[in-house]
Amino acid sequence: MMKFELKERDCLGRICYLYTPHGKVTTPALLPVINPSKMPIEPREMKESFGIEMIITNAYIIWRKEELREKAVNEGLHNLLDFNGAIMTDSGTFQSYIYGDIQVDPLDIVSFQREIGSDIGTILDIFGSPDQSKLDAKRGVEETILRAKKSIPLKGDMLLACPIQGSIYLDLRRYCAKRMSKLEADIYPIGGVVPLMENQRYLDLIRIIIASKKELPPGKPIHLFGAGHPLIFPLAAALGCDLFDSASYVKYALENRYMVPWGTLQLENIEELPCY
Repeated sequence: MMKFELKERDCLGRICYLYTPHGKVTTPALLPVINPSKMPIEPREMKESFGIEMIITNAYIIWRKEELREKAVNEGLHNLLDFNGAIMTDSGTFQSYIYGDIQVDPLDIVSFQREIGSDIGTILDIFGSPDQSKLDAKRGVEETILRAKKSIPLKGDMLLACPIQGSIYLDLRRYCAKRMSKLEADIYPIGGVVPLMENQRYLDLIRIIIASKKELPPGKPIHLFGAGHPLIFPLAAALGCDLFDSASYVKYALENRYMVPWGTLQLENIEELPCY
């Protein structure tokens, strides 16, 4: 049974406690994305040095690579990543969107997340890209809802996230959220929005968040999938999003880009570090 406790609120924004098998997480919270194959910053260091209470990693990557899969199954996900805080796992949906179809059964990946000891698992939903037709988006929504229905009985004690899809079509977002709200999901991510943020389509993003939240239960956490830039956090938190995740801290560093609350700077153009 999930426990999500409200502590403070201001308009739609709120501070809450999310209780997991590996501790209490204060929200709003940013979940750094951890690539289990390559960790430039160890998750344990993130917790000790930066106070990170929860991370997210990709269960599909672990499942696909035999060495990682065997260690996760035999020793558990937390030992694999050397992190004693809460861990959420994604299912491979974004990989499917970027690279095409992935070879994993939607129900098997949910069972796998439970087996390796994920605190919060995610169903394998259908990514609704902003450029797809409404008919294709509707088909993806229906398949996502069907997979959620079949996945929930498999979650056991693991908390399960069931994303809201629907591309840029607000009626589909509301429809998906309304149908998902009737299921026994624990967390509701808003998915399919990374391309919108990458192209600074913030008005579409705002409309999608509002449309989705109108049909979702207020007592459940809302996760804005792929939101990782400081520019987005205040806006998304004010709209009532509780969880965020991103690998930007790695991607931007590799490209010598520096994130600040008002945008992104190129390292060679900075005369002094704003963080000091």
